[in-house]
Amino acid sequence: MNDLTRNALITSVFLIAGNRLGAQPASDSKAGQVQVTIAHSLLPIQRQGAQVAFRYIDGPANAAYPVDTISSTYRLSQRAFAQAITLGVQYAVTDHLRTSFSVRPYLNSFRSNTAKNAQVYGVQFDLGADYTLRLADGVGLAVGSAVSRVIGGYGITSGGPRNKDYLMVDQTKLYDQDIGFHVVDQAWAVSPRVGLQVRAKPNIVLFANTGFQLAFARNSRINIAGTVKDGDVKWTRRNFSDPDLSLRIDDKRVENGMSKQLPYGFSGMQLDLGAAFTFKSKKDRPGNAARGSRAK
Repeated sequence: MNDLTRNALITSVFLIAGNRLGAQPASDSKAGQVQVTIAHSLLPIQRQGAQVAFRYIDGPANAAYPVDTISSTYRLSQRAFAQAITLGVQYAVTDHLRTSFSVRPYLNSFRSNTAKNAQVYGVQFDLGADYTLRLADGVGLAVGSAVSRVIGGYGITSGGPRNKDYLMVDQTKLYDQDIGFHVVDQAWAVSPRVGLQVRAKPNIVLFANTGFQLAFARNSRINIAGTVKDGDVKWTRRNFSDPDLSLRIDDKRVENGMSKQLPYGFSGMQLDLGAAFTFKSKKDRPGNAARGSRAK
């Protein structure tokens, strides 16, 4: 079962559950209300089938220490989505218009350096707005868009040093065997989207969103991460054009400013399946309502 089929089935389950729980109008929210959202998401990575070859030389041939040449070659398979968890907060500006802020970490971002090998991982920060229309009792249609900051990565595992106990990176000795080589990406994205909402309970709305994310202004670099002698983690930033480092995609070397040559990207379809939990605004609380009646 592919990702689209699985998510279509989950969406159907949400709709059936909403009806069985006694759905109420999905558009009866009021200005000032706050919602906390949680969702399972499929975010676009558009990973292409490609041959990837990485090499790192930790010093010149005339170095006073033994020089290591670390390399790795592997074949990538095509993949359209990365799985993520979305955590967000929404605020109702009016009865129909909501603004939102979400954090969307890829699930494999929490894995070790070795497990991230040949995997795309990262996190997105979304700022969005949606307008909700009532379709029927308990069902609403949300139309909106988001602006995102995408901080992504791509794992390259080449093992640890072979000729000595450490790997030399910019005069820093890294001692562990799980040294991470990471292609680090930063990009902006815009994402028009549409969503179906089903009110399951007065304070719970189930939703399914889909949209298209378009990434732009992307820049990339290499980061090398490992532990120094005292056990602290040391990160070192490198450029693709550094002479001691080589990343080749289908036998073409990636140079600075050539992010489009990397075998993945952040543009494409995205899907969200989740729930929103509503908190009452101050004016909706019983005490405030009673005070308002006495004032009249």
